[in-house]
Amino acid sequence: MIHHMKLKPIPFHQMKGGAKTIELRLYDPKRQQIKIGDQIEFINTQDKTEKFRVKVNALHRFASFSELYRTLPLTACGYSDATKADPNDMNQYYSLEDQQKHGVVGIEVELVNWKDAQLEKTSRYISFLLRHHPEAAGLTLDAHGWANTAELIECVSKTRHITMTLLEQIVSTDEKQRYAFNADKSLIRANQGHSIPVDVELTSSAPPEKLWHGTAKKYMESIDKNGLLSQNRLYVHLSSDYQTAVTVGRRHGEPVVYTINSAQMYADGYIFYRSVNNVWLTKNVPPIYLHKED
Repeated sequence: MIHHMKLKPIPFHQMKGGAKTIELRLYDPKRQQIKIGDQIEFINTQDKTEKFRVKVNALHRFASFSELYRTLPLTACGYSDATKADPNDMNQYYSLEDQQKHGVVGIEVELVNWKDAQLEKTSRYISFLLRHHPEAAGLTLDAHGWANTAELIECVSKTRHITMTLLEQIVSTDEKQRYAFNADKSLIRANQGHSIPVDVELTSSAPPEKLWHGTAKKYMESIDKNGLLSQNRLYVHLSSDYQTAVTVGRRHGEPVVYTINSAQMYADGYIFYRSVNNVWLTKNVPPIYLHKED
């Protein structure tokens, strides 16, 4: 079951960053519905588009906040070592009468890997602009694929809600680490996957002995005949471990994984690049260097 709670900006970011792992609440009928294993979606009261989810690992119930403060580790509750922790702090949120009536609870949680569906759609749109069609939103990329961050936000905001905070969240939580900022975050670009001719300043590197490529079984006949081709991208994308290739393959259908004899390719003169998010890139992989995993 998923519950929804609001948090002020400071505790919101403390918990989102992992510094705060116990949320203190009145154990009223609403909180009595929470069970261990449930998820809670926390919403920033200052920006309701900012959300994250946690899993409930434990419920610490007490008769009063005074008892709770004497028992639980207060740094996990959001207090720093330099901050004086006073149970009377909670009186501004809950009356003494309600505290005596219901008791209180410390909800111990851990972050879960979750992304808001709307944020995911925005991320895909940003990927579309930065890797394939910047002109669709009137965006300009330089020769190295960089876009002005403020301009990107302005272009995206024509059709979707976006702020600098949300953009930073997209960049930091993207499971494939598709994007990168420059040092002062004034510029942003996709790390790889472009279909438009840009130079993302990759440095050629000697690959490991083996690499892997995940795809769907429906493409096997073509790959067995022609090898791996970059198609509409600038490069073929290769994974540095088998399990990542399986995950990639599942995105396209029933997965199949090819092992690439990258050491032999490199010895034969093929050039390899490694992107900043650890994806290996090369122009093509002929069939002779491929082995289909069972």
